[in-house]
Amino acid sequence: MRLINRSKQSPLGSRACDVALTKHVEIYGEYGRRGTKRTYTVAVDGSKVTVEVVNRRCSYVATAMNCARLLKHLPAQAY
Repeated sequence: MRLINRSKQSPLGSRACDVALTKHVEIYGEYGRRGTKRTYTVAVDGSKVTVEVVNRRCSYVATAMNCARLLKHLPAQAY
């Protein structure tokens, strides 16, 4: 199982994603159910960072939610 950290630009977000991925592996094991999305709130250096972890086929992908998302990156919505 690959652990993918999508917040490499921000050192705070990167550390928060590492902690969330470690906790996620403890809960779901090496191969969790595919398509599951879980949100963690992690305290790093005195500040709270929200991290979203998604189970993919061969990996767990963690993304720090420490800034606003672009509308084109949100899930598809009916027009």
